[in-house]
Amino acid sequence: MKPFLASVNPFDLKAALLAGHAQHPVIIHFPIALFIASAVFEVLAVWRKQPVLASVAYYNLVGAALTVPLAIATGLGAWQWQLEGAALKGNLLLHMICALTSASLIFFLYWMRSRLRAKGDPPRIAYFAVTLLALMVITLTGHLGGILSGVETP
Repeated sequence: MKPFLASVNPFDLKAALLAGHAQHPVIIHFPIALFIASAVFEVLAVWRKQPVLASVAYYNLVGAALTVPLAIATGLGAWQWQLEGAALKGNLLLHMICALTSASLIFFLYWMRSRLRAKGDPPRIAYFAVTLLALMVITLTGHLGGILSGVETP
């Protein structure tokens, strides 16, 4: 006779990876956190006049840009699996528009920062203005995502 615990799988990898929408709420936090960290370190670099903090900011931004496609892919998967490809309207449409806008802003900021870094120039007011806009759009995107997931109520 087998012991009870030997027959129970405490972590089913297949279920975790293939669960309809489970990946998106987990993965989406990587580009968000990396982008916010990038913005904070960029401000600290200017305030403290520390070039090493600018490098930290840049690499956090690189990480955010690299993880955005995975976040978008899992979001599209959640839309198809959890919401069964529901019509794009209301909060779902707004969330998708804001998510794609957020992604575009992160990629744009990565492009801007890469060009500045290649020239050895620090970011200027335009970079910080776009960063602030991106932070606001990301916040709205997350709020709408929270409503869609049932974590927040409208």
